[in-house]
Amino acid sequence: MNNKYIAPDKNLDSFTCPHCQTLSLMNFRTLCFEQDVITDDNGVAYIINNHGYDEEIYSSELKIARCHSCGKKIIWIDNEYIYPNIVAEEVNPDLPESVKQLYNEAGLIYNQSPRAACALLRLAIDRLCNELGETDRDINKNIGALVEKGLPKKVQQALDVVRVVGNKAVHPGEIAFDVDDIKTAKSLMRLINMIGQSMITDPKDIEDMYNLLPESAKESIERRDNK
Repeated sequence: MNNKYIAPDKNLDSFTCPHCQTLSLMNFRTLCFEQDVITDDNGVAYIINNHGYDEEIYSSELKIARCHSCGKKIIWIDNEYIYPNIVAEEVNPDLPESVKQLYNEAGLIYNQSPRAACALLRLAIDRLCNELGETDRDINKNIGALVEKGLPKKVQQALDVVRVVGNKAVHPGEIAFDVDDIKTAKSLMRLINMIGQSMITDPKDIEDMYNLLPESAKESIERRDNK
């Protein structure tokens, strides 16, 4: 994974631009503006720009970062990230393409629709289990089988925390509405990357290191292991 990725943060001078994907210095501009809160006859509250109304007024902060590399803008209002849509955590490039596609699609919508994002991410976990050779319809059983193959037990426990498995196991097309918030979506992204790191990236890196050994060293290791 790209260790140089830094998520956009209005308190940092530089981070990875969500437009050009470059780790870049940012120029910041901060504006404060007033908004009105008005309530209609049904008790529904609306927020509008301040044009002299007498209703409750509060001040908001608009913070704009402009990327040094591409010149495009990144926007926050108060502490809420607004624009552009970004993935909370960069996807592990070693994941299968079918999993990365679902992951990235979820990453584009998790701020606007965390429930839909969580459904896509649970489907991505199911797809990842299939890609790793586990085909049971019960995600709990698939994850358990991966633990037997080397997936850290703590990953299984973390999946239980976000209720991907257990009594409310979610299969493709099913959504657990009571837990599908932005925090859950971010946790699922992290967990997908953790599974990919343990089951795909780490073994690949070890194999790459082993292949750098001289043939004589490999033969010596094979003789030792065959005894």
